[in-house]
Amino acid sequence: MVLSKATEQALRGLIYIAAQQRGEPVLSREIADYLGVPVQCITKIMRSLAKRGFLGSVKGRGGGFLLLPAAESLNIMDVVEAVEGHPLSPHCVLGLKVCADETACPLHRQWTDLRRQEVDWLRTQTICELAKMTFSKMQVA
Repeated sequence: MVLSKATEQALRGLIYIAAQQRGEPVLSREIADYLGVPVQCITKIMRSLAKRGFLGSVKGRGGGFLLLPAAESLNIMDVVEAVEGHPLSPHCVLGLKVCADETACPLHRQWTDLRRQEVDWLRTQTICELAKMTFSKMQVA
């Protein structure tokens, strides 16, 4: 699955926030610095995730974004679907304009099965677990 830059940044930003002290807002500037992206870009993405209920947003001094308790079980596919829409958009691996069950290319069935397995696996990968794995490795190194 090829993800857009916005989805990659949303995932990495959420992982970063999930690794921070619970209940403490994280500034957009801090997330942007960590990701190496413009602050305006990450602010737009984080606001979008806050509107979807993944993050809390605190305005003013000491403000920023924080992972909501309900988002503890948030998985990769939740984020992909929030940013990009439906993950199994019908496109042909061979690039045919018409490729469906009725007019399938030679790889259609296998490709569909692989995509389904990929999505199922990504649904098991939570943001909080990824944060633990990512930042525990960084502390060891």
